[in-house]
Amino acid sequence: MNDVQREKLCEISIPPDWGESAFLGVFICCVSFGCESVEGPELDYPCVSWCNTIAPWPHDGNPYETESFVIYSDGVSLEALRTLGEYAEDALVLVKSELGVDNDSLFTFPPGQDKLHIYTYKHRFPRDWGGQGFYGGLIIYSPDHEERTQLGRTDPSVYGPLMKHEVPHMVQGLLLGSIHPSLVDEWVSEGIADYIAGGTNAPPIVDRATLDHLTSTYGELNPIAQHIGDDYTVEEGYAYYYPMYELAVRYLVDPATLNNPLTTFRDLFLELKGTQPCYVGGVCSEFEIAFNVRMGINLADYEPRFFEIIRAYLN
Repeated sequence: MNDVQREKLCEISIPPDWGESAFLGVFICCVSFGCESVEGPELDYPCVSWCNTIAPWPHDGNPYETESFVIYSDGVSLEALRTLGEYAEDALVLVKSELGVDNDSLFTFPPGQDKLHIYTYKHRFPRDWGGQGFYGGLIIYSPDHEERTQLGRTDPSVYGPLMKHEVPHMVQGLLLGSIHPSLVDEWVSEGIADYIAGGTNAPPIVDRATLDHLTSTYGELNPIAQHIGDDYTVEEGYAYYYPMYELAVRYLVDPATLNNPLTTFRDLFLELKGTQPCYVGGVCSEFEIAFNVRMGINLADYEPRFFEIIRAYLN
């Protein structure tokens, strides 16, 4: 990943309200002191959490363990930790089943980890997102997060799909042995996650009327052209791109079309294990080759003809 890509990741991931001086001062203090006093695992690349590669995630020093996870928190209640652990274990079983991962030997864990890590927060409120999956773990608000509870975001109908969306990102990283954001296209990663979750921020697009409404509102923004996914607003991402990513992946796996099982993506990720970021002209060459061999359609054809193909699919 080059410096420009790192800067773009930071621009996407850091909520804009962090720029206010008073809050930023508290944040820097937390990173400089709180993170050093209670050590935790470091993350793989910057800007996916409040503590990036400069320091570990700040937590209360009382991790909660389940069969597959170690859960770090900032003072989350034991009941909420148990609830979160149940959500995570259920989602992991689902995702491994969907992707055909019946043997954990297919996973490459980050150095020093033998379980997956969750960082759950109760006392922060990033406005643009609630959870992020990464290599070896994920970050998500706690089931006892007061503000998000008031917004209805801890209801099982919301929290369950969110967890089912984030866990595939984590599993993708374990299969790749990394999670370079410039290795697997954004639309594939997010499309698989939303497909398994059954939709998160917006329901799946199941008819032409919904597709036409979205394109008339936002324009014909091609989801296949989103390789890294750094040039759209938060509203466009949640309302438009995520359901479009899901639709793009669903076309590939639907028995009525190309009939690729989700295990095809497992094999694609395993083939790319150890590959370095390799973008040429907007797409990773190794990813494109692996995709073309497996999916029954070439990316060079799918991207320019996306709306033609999808309109015929939805008819």
